[in-house]
Amino acid sequence: MVSVGSSLPPAYQPSALTTFTARSMSISEQTPPGQSATRFPPVDESDSAVAPGTEGEQAAVAAEQSKREQLSKAEAELALVEQQEISELAARDREVRAHEQAHAAVGGQHAGTASYTYERGPDGRQYAVGGEVPISTSPVAGDPQATINKMEQVRRAALAPAEPSSADRSIAAQAAQLIAQARVELATAEAEDGERPAAASRTGDKDPVDDQSSAEGEGVAVADLSLYRNIAADSGTPSLQASA
Repeated sequence: MVSVGSSLPPAYQPSALTTFTARSMSISEQTPPGQSATRFPPVDESDSAVAPGTEGEQAAVAAEQSKREQLSKAEAELALVEQQEISELAARDREVRAHEQAHAAVGGQHAGTASYTYERGPDGRQYAVGGEVPISTSPVAGDPQATINKMEQVRRAALAPAEPSSADRSIAAQAAQLIAQARVELATAEAEDGERPAAASRTGDKDPVDDQSSAEGEGVAVADLSLYRNIAADSGTPSLQASA
């Protein structure tokens, strides 16, 4: 029994285009023996393991890593050199300050304030690398004993550091020369002071012969003192400043 309103579909009639396409598909399915059925070129499996550009990228990464390692090594070496330089500057600073403080401490009132020359280290700090302490080496006018006392202190101050410099030794030598000169002056003054009372007490008591022999003896003593004065005068004029 057939339902109202429906009808059977007409018989299927393929068009000419459909028939051609079907035939083309049918012919293409027939491939010669030994050949691949796909139309795309075969893929080399060895190339599929590494994508294009990967080797270049890996080489660039390796080069960058090597560069960073070299830079890190260079920075470490530079830091080591800077640390060594800082240690040397710090040691020099301590040595210079101890040297000048020894001069000033022993020199006392005859020594001035220490002054320093500085060098900036890699850490930005200033380190003392040289210095000097002014010290008076002028004799005390009219007082040989005071000159001797002063020059002995100056000489000790010049040689106070553990390792006196050549300038320190030069100041010490000048002080020693002034000490020798002052001793000659002191001996001369003492001799003259001792002769005055003796000469006054002998006035009118001795005959001309005794006076003549006494005068000759005094002449010899004065001549000996003059010789010492000449030796001291030839020693030279001292410097007014001692350098460390």
